[in-house]
Amino acid sequence: MSATGDFTEAEWQELRRFPLVVAALISAVDYSTLSESKEYEAFAGFIRAAGAKRRKSEFVAMILDAPVEADKASFLDYCTSIATAMSGDKPVDRALAQARELAQMVDARLDKRAAKSYKEFILDVALAVARAHKESALPFASSVSKVEDFHIRRLSTALGI
Repeated sequence: MSATGDFTEAEWQELRRFPLVVAALISAVDYSTLSESKEYEAFAGFIRAAGAKRRKSEFVAMILDAPVEADKASFLDYCTSIATAMSGDKPVDRALAQARELAQMVDARLDKRAAKSYKEFILDVALAVARAHKESALPFASSVSKVEDFHIRRLSTALGI
C-alpha cells in the first residue's frame, strides 16, 4: 500500500470523475432544477478551494491536479440523467454501489490515511453541493434538505466513514 496507489487508467478515470458524479447525484435527488446552477457553482468553487486544504493528502492532490471534465454542461447532463431515471434505472443505487466499490479499492491500494482522505473529500463534495442553497426562505431553515441529508448519510455508509 502507498499514498498514491497503483490504479489502471480506467480506475484512475473513475476515481477522478466520482466527485462530479456525487455532486450531480446530490443536486438531482431533491428534484429541483432551480437549484442546479447554484449547486454547480458550489461544486466548482469547492474544487477550486479544496486545493490548498487537501494538499496534505498526496492522492487527493493528484485528483485535484488532474481535473476531469467538470464543466456546467456535464454536471447538468448528469443531473438530468439522474432525475429522469429515478423510477426505473436506479442511478442513486448505482452511484452508491460505485461508492462502495471505490471505497474498497482505495482501502485495498492506498495507505489508511490516503484512503480516508479521499473518502472524506468525496463526502465534502456532497456536503458543499447540498449546502449551496437554503431549502426555505425561513431564517431557521436547514441548508440541507431532508432528502439530500438522507442520501449523504447513505453515501457516507457506502464509503465506510
